[in-house]
Amino acid sequence: MPQAQTKPATLAPGRRIYVDAMKGLGIILVVWGHFEEYYRGASPIFNGSFECMYLFHMALFCLCSGLVAKFNWKKLVLQQVWLYLLCQALLLPFRTAVLAENLADTGGTLLSLLLPWRHMWYLYALIFWELTVPLLGLLRDRFRLPGRVLGLAAAVAVGLAGGLVDWPFSFTRVFAFFPFYAAGVLFRDEIDRWFRAAQRLLSLRVLTGAAFLAVYGFWFVSILRAPEPVYEGARIFHDVPYHEGYTMLDRGMFYLIGLATALALLAVLGRGQLLAGLGRRTLPIYLVHMPVYAFLVQLGCYEAAGGKGTVSVAGWVFLAAGGCVCLFGSKPFTALFDLVANLWYKVLPSFLRRRSGPAG
Repeated sequence: MPQAQTKPATLAPGRRIYVDAMKGLGIILVVWGHFEEYYRGASPIFNGSFECMYLFHMALFCLCSGLVAKFNWKKLVLQQVWLYLLCQALLLPFRTAVLAENLADTGGTLLSLLLPWRHMWYLYALIFWELTVPLLGLLRDRFRLPGRVLGLAAAVAVGLAGGLVDWPFSFTRVFAFFPFYAAGVLFRDEIDRWFRAAQRLLSLRVLTGAAFLAVYGFWFVSILRAPEPVYEGARIFHDVPYHEGYTMLDRGMFYLIGLATALALLAVLGRGQLLAGLGRRTLPIYLVHMPVYAFLVQLGCYEAAGGKGTVSVAGWVFLAAGGCVCLFGSKPFTALFDLVANLWYKVLPSFLRRRSGPAG
C-alpha cells in the first residue's frame, strides 16, 4: 500500500495554516506596536518591545502576502483598488473633523484621497506589488531555482536602490518592503518544505525557537540596561532615503533579520490554530485600528494614561489593543467588512448570476 505524501497542514483545501498563523501573529504585533508607540520614549520596556517587533513584524505580513499572491486583474481593480479608495474616502472626513487636519498641507483633497494615510500604505503597496506577480511567477516556475534566486536578487536590488531617492507619491515604502513580498512569491515551495521539515523534527523547532529567544532576548535586555533610550532599531528598519547615518548596509541587514525571523517563527508557531483563526480576519483589524488609535490620542486618553506607572500604562495598551483585535476581528464585523470589500468582485456578480439563471 503506497504511503501518503506529506502535505502542508491547512485550514481548508489549498490554504496553508502557517500563512494564517503568521498573519494572526503579525496583526497582534502591528496593533500592539502602534498602540504602544506613543510611550516608546518614556519607558525602556516599551522601547525595547517596540524596537524588537519592528525588526520583523512587517516582514511577516509582506512574506505572507507573497506566499498567497495570484495575479487577477479583476480582483485587483474590483476588490483591492476599490477597498483602498473607499477607505481613503472614509478617512477624509475623519481626518478633517476629528483630527483637525488641513488637507491643503498634504496637497489638497485629491492627493489626500489617492496617497495613503499612515497605515494605508500597505494596501497601496500591495496594488503595485501584485503587478509584479506574473514576472515573479515566470521566474519561479520556468527557471526554477536559478530564476528564483535571480528574482530575489533583483527585488533586493530594487529595495536597496529605493533608499537612494526621495520618492514622490509615497513610493518609498513600496520599494523598501518589496523584497519580503517577492520572497514569498518566489520561494513558496521551499518555504512549504521548511514548514513540513519543522513539523516532522521536534529538534528543529526547539533549536529554532531557542535561537529566536536568545537573539531577541539579548537585544531586549541590552535596551533595558542602556543608559540612554535606544533607537538603533529605527535606523535599520527606516523606510526613508538614506541619511544621517542610515545606509544601504542597514537596509540589507533589515532584509536578513526580517526573513530569518519570519522563517523561525513560521517553524515554531506555524501550526497555531488560534493564531490561524485570527489570521483569516486580519484585514478589517488592520484597516480600522489606526483611526481608533488616532482618535484615542486626540481625546487625550494616551496623555492621561501616561502619568501612571508602567504597569498601569501597559494594562491600558493591552486593553485598547486587545479590544480592537477582538471587536474588529469578530464574526459580525468581518462579515459586514467582507460584504463591502467584495461588493463588486463577488457579491454583485453572484447576485446577477442568480437573477439571470434558468428558471427552476
